[in-house]
Amino acid sequence: MQAALIPTTFVVPVIAEKLKNQIGLAVGTAVLFMIGFCGLLLGSVMLVPLSAILLGIAGGSGFSLSMMFFTIRTKDGKEAAELSGMAQSFGYLLAAGGPVLVGVLHDISDGWTLPILFLLLISVIILIAGIVSGKEGTVSNQFKKKNRKELARGH
Repeated sequence: MQAALIPTTFVVPVIAEKLKNQIGLAVGTAVLFMIGFCGLLLGSVMLVPLSAILLGIAGGSGFSLSMMFFTIRTKDGKEAAELSGMAQSFGYLLAAGGPVLVGVLHDISDGWTLPILFLLLISVIILIAGIVSGKEGTVSNQFKKKNRKELARGH
């Protein structure tokens, strides 16, 4: 998994920077997570190495894309630092509970099916967040558009 994750972490930002939007990369990342977790759900020992590779590629892609969005979705360094600080604080707070929750799900179900189904659900959330984050433009422009629409409606 780590052998697949490390090169992906370096390659994806180079590709992402050249694209008009990163929706395709975000969708591909989520789909790789889903395929990898489904491979684990099937329970075949033969699929474990392939699943680990796919999950490694998805993990490297997801992490590097999320870090890259801080710079390509902001207009300057100050805005990037503000977005990064807010998102990473909240993200790492959520992530800290992940291993505990997976362990609890494993203990409750006495198996790995429920925890892996939970990770598949997280993959769907990654898909949705990736589509929203992958759209062209900056965060501040998105808020300006939203505020203009609300003002036009009288809110």
